[in-house]
Parts: sequence; C-alpha cells; structure tokens
Amino acid sequence: MFRCFFPDGYAESVFDIPYDALKSNGIFNLLFDVDNTLAPVASPEPDPAIAGLFMRLKSAGFNICLLSNGGHGRAERFAGPLGVPFIAKAKKPAVGGLESAMRVLSARTADTAIIGDQIFTDILCGRRGKIHTVLVRPVAKNEQWYIKIKRALEAPVLADYHAKRRQAR
Repeated sequence: MFRCFFPDGYAESVFDIPYDALKSNGIFNLLFDVDNTLAPVASPEPDPAIAGLFMRLKSAGFNICLLSNGGHGRAERFAGPLGVPFIAKAKKPAVGGLESAMRVLSARTADTAIIGDQIFTDILCGRRGKIHTVLVRPVAKNEQWYIKIKRALEAPVLADYHAKRRQAR
C-alpha cells in the first residue's frame, strides 16, 4: 500500500550503511541530509565520528554533498569542517535541490544515492528524482513539534516497510 514511500535501503545509522555494496552497484555519489541524519538539530558542527566517516568515504572514492532543508548558515557550518559542498534550503521533497547537488557532483541518477531520516522529505525526494534511497533512524528523539507530526504520519509506512522486509527474508 505504501510502496511508493519505501526506501531502497534501511540502516540504523549512517555508520551501518553497506557502502561497499553501494559502490559495487555503481553508486559513488552520496547526498546526505544533515539534521537528525548526521547530527541532532542542535549540533552546530559535525562530531569527530562523522568527520572520520566522511574522510573514509572520500578515500574510498565517494563524492559527497550535503542536501539540507535548513538554512545556508547551518549547512555551511556543517559542511566546512567536512570539506564537502552543500545545498541549503533544498525544499525536499521537491527535486530542485537534489538536481543542484547532482550538478555540483557531476552525478547521474544511476550513480547517486540520498541518505536521510525522513520518509516524506528525503526518501520521497530521492524517489521523485529517481535515485537510490537509504533511510536511517533519526539520531535524536527530541524534535520540533512539526517533525513529531511527520513522524506519526511515517509510522504506518515504516511498519509496512519493515513487515515487507521480514517477509522477503
């Protein structure tokens, strides 16, 4: 019923994504959401673990761009220490920001994935842009009221997705 919202992959965190499998499937351009994917909303900059992950990914040949619905200042403060480009005010699930990020990386739909924590922004944006999608569990439980409403709307989609994954095993 909700298959149009299902991600192509799911991981508990950005550290649990099988990046080698993505690369072996021809995906080497990664678009990361920032808030609650890489860090809690209140974190002004990436922690050392995220910096280390990005360093390893870049060393492994991945191209990375941050794709955030947040403001320019937030995205710039986060991207700077990571040494990656960013697109702020992306307006996900609209695909304009995604297309801008792909131009920055000279990426194509077949070699690009979006990684995020929200179905109705990150995953829907990726589905609309026809790229690979990976959903991760949000890193923080404390969220703005409007995100809590979205999480409640996501719950039946996630339940259906996880049920279908269990059946497929």
